[in-house]
Formats: sequence, C-alpha cells, structure tokens
Amino acid sequence: MAHLRVRFVTTVLIILLSSAILFSNTRFALTWRPVSTPPPKDTAVSQSGTPTSSHKDSHRVSWEDRQIPQTTLSAHVTGWSVFENLYMINGSFHIVSDDVAAFPPIRRMISAGYKMANGDAETARQEPTPRDMVVISTREASRLFGQSASRMKGVSFVTKDPPQFIGHYYHFTAGMSMYQFYRHRAAPDNSKLSLEVFFGLWRTYSSLDPLITATGETSLPEPSRLIMPHCPYGDDWRDEAGLNHIVLRAGIPSLAFEYMEDWQERASTNQPYIMDRVVLTARTTVHRAKDMALDDKISAVAARLPGSANWWMPIRNNVVEFAGGGELPAPNVRPVITYISRQGRSRALDPDSHDSLVTALKNLETTHGYELNIVVMEELTKLEQIWLAARTTIMIGVHGNGLTSLLWMQPSPFATVIEISYPNGFASDYQVPARDLGIQYYGVWNDHYFHGQSKQKPTRHQPEGFHGNQIPVDGPTVAQLCVQRLTKPGLRRSKMDGVKQDLNT
Repeated sequence: MAHLRVRFVTTVLIILLSSAILFSNTRFALTWRPVSTPPPKDTAVSQSGTPTSSHKDSHRVSWEDRQIPQTTLSAHVTGWSVFENLYMINGSFHIVSDDVAAFPPIRRMISAGYKMANGDAETARQEPTPRDMVVISTREASRLFGQSASRMKGVSFVTKDPPQFIGHYYHFTAGMSMYQFYRHRAAPDNSKLSLEVFFGLWRTYSSLDPLITATGETSLPEPSRLIMPHCPYGDDWRDEAGLNHIVLRAGIPSLAFEYMEDWQERASTNQPYIMDRVVLTARTTVHRAKDMALDDKISAVAARLPGSANWWMPIRNNVVEFAGGGELPAPNVRPVITYISRQGRSRALDPDSHDSLVTALKNLETTHGYELNIVVMEELTKLEQIWLAARTTIMIGVHGNGLTSLLWMQPSPFATVIEISYPNGFASDYQVPARDLGIQYYGVWNDHYFHGQSKQKPTRHQPEGFHGNQIPVDGPTVAQLCVQRLTKPGLRRSKMDGVKQDLNT
C-alpha cells in the first residue's frame, strides 16, 4: 500500500510539473508575467499597503468598523497619474486621504474635458470642479459612502480627452498639441488615439515596472478597461485609417471599452465605486506642465517618469505577433530600408525629387545589398503595414501619418527614422516618439539634415510649402545618410553648415 501511495504522489507531481511547463510556453506568458492584480483578489489595500477588511465577495469592498482604504498616488507628472484605490460617485473622482499634502493640486491631475476651443473663457472652462475630482478625508468618505463600495477590479485606463482628439491614429496613439490647435485656429484632423493618448497612458503605467525586458516581459497586470467619459459610443475613437482598433485589440487583447453612456450609467446609480488602480490623463491638464513647449507633445511629458528602456515592448511585440499570425520577425540577414511614398497626396515630394530619391536608394540596394521597399501604405493591408515596419531598419518618408508605423520598429543601434520636410519647416510629431522609443531620428531639408537630439534641431515651424506637393529632397544625401547609419551607428552627425531656420517664412 505504501508503494502505491509513493507511485500516486510521484504521478501527481509529474502532471503538475508538465502543466507548469506547458503554461510557461503559452504566448501570453511570453509577454506578460502574470501577477495578482493589486490590490489582492479579495482585499483592498490601505495607505500603509496592508490588507483591510472586505466583503467575502470580491466585487464589493467593505470596511465596516475599520478605516476606509485610502487613495495613494503611485506615479505622477502633470496630466499623467497612477492612483490606487480611487473612488467614484456620481461621475466624480474622489481621492480619500488624511494626507492632502501627498497629492498635487487637482488641476495638475485632471481637467473638465470639454471640447477644446479658442479664447480665455474656453481655457478657463477646462479648469476642474468638484464634478471632476475632490479630495476628502476618511471621516468624510465614511459619511458619504457608508460602509462599502462596489469594486472595479484590475487596472483602468481613463482619458478625459474630448472626442475631437480620440478619433485619430496619431492623436490616439501620438498627436497634435494645443500649440498646433491654437496656432491654426482649427479643430484637429480626427485620425490619431494610438500614439499620443495610448502611448502616454502606457508610458505612465509602465513606470511601475523598471524591469520590463527587451522581449516584452513585464510584471504589470494587463489593463482591464479603457474608460472615455466624454466620448459617445460609436465611431469617434476609430480612426479613418482603421488602425486604432488593431493597436488596442492586439496590444491588450482583453481590454474592455467604456464610453460616455457607460460612465453616465455608473454615475446615475448614486453609489460609490472603488477602482483598484487608475491610470488617468487629460490633455488640457498636460498642457499646464511648465515645460510642455519644449517637446510640444503630451506623451513627452509622460516620458519624464522613470522606467525601463523597454517600456513599449509588451505592446509592440503583442501587435507585431498579431500581424505575423503569432510570430515575431526573424532577425534581418541584411538591413531593410523602407521608403513610404506619398506621391499623389496633398503633401508629397516634387516629381524630380521623388525620382532622385528612388534612384539613389536603388543604387544602395545594388552596391550594398540592402533590402529596399518602396511602398504606398494605403496599398498594403493594416497587418502588412505593421509587419513591414517591424522588419524595417531605416524608415524614410515625408512628414505624414505613415511614419506612425515607427511604433512597430525593433529598437537597435541601427534603427532610424528619416523624415523629409519642406526646407525651414519642422514638426516634432515623429521626432519625439522616436526618441522615446530609442530610435534615432533625422530630419532632412533637401541636401541638409539634422539629428533629433542635436543643437541644430529646429523649432516647430510650418512655412508655406510644408503641406504642399513640391517638397524638394536630394536623393544622394538621403542615401549617404543611410550608409552612415548602417556602417557607423555611433556617429550622430548633422549636416547643417550655413543653414539657419527663418521663422518669418
């Protein structure tokens, strides 16, 4: 009998070990190192980090005769914040704390979220009120909430942006700044959530794990939901290019969406909710950062938080694997140069410059053996666009939405984005995310170029011709820059001798 018991125990151990090995090889585990979503499943976390009492059902948190769980701030820069145990009642966020000094001014954390418009009165309207957020003591919270609250488990991403900025691939994922908005006195083009809003939300969240690996492994729990309190249900967040939903569905497969109507329904219950963890942003709040004008991109403010150099890799690898049917690209045998052509579009190279660039790049293919792709992004499927970008070593293109694909490039000493602009013009739309991803950026003005981190980097300026279809470029100059990047990656030289930017043009 004892012999049989030993055999039984041995068999059980073998089965458990085999199951563990099988689970460790699943695709999900390769990207996310699953951990218990804080707070632990059936508890809330107090300010000291110790579990407090809760109802036996994890959907509700009770404190009864103990102190109500207090709100804490895990990460913060102006406009980007991570809260633990943030409360909501009647549509208003409530910070519960007996240490008010532990939190920055509310206007540094949230805004009203109205549609953006010009004028001092409109700017003042964005200032938060108690309808948006308040700070209350534990005693006040117990009187207001009673002895319990419904629990919203997991991690909630919340953007207080109005719909005008949600439905653009670059703005949702990178984006137009308020500088552009007020300068041009026009509502922005609605094709950008992924790079700017989502980019910044993930950068803020990723600051909690400084050990994210180059393969995208992270201890951070996968976010549970994206809440857009000012975005009505419908197509507002879906960009014309059709890439926002791919980024979100592939990057975080289990992500649920809550719209203005859902938020209003929660508010109408007149009941308190406790949210485990909230990553919160509001565009107009970010623009209150003192040095916002330095980079002119809201995601750049989030990048000031500490974090891993590999912070984007969990999302990047998930999206690229999705595009590749479950596989990441094999390491390139030879460098891959991709020129994204915009010929025939409103913003494009003049025909002779386009021909000059194509000829010079084809010469590189012949003389150096580089792989060359000359593509029109709209002629590729969405997944083909992502896969090609993931294989690309050097991406070249005129300023435009196609360069947003730099998000899927593999960072390396050779990875480079070369943006061609009308001479004297510059926009930091792609320079900032390239920098924050560890990809080298060069801007080209005809036969001159500058590195994105050099002293020669110009100021944001869009002269006449910037959005036109007669943008000049010297093809051999771009080809020479490609060779320099692929043979001397440590050399980050600008070629701007005798060239000065004139902001009066």
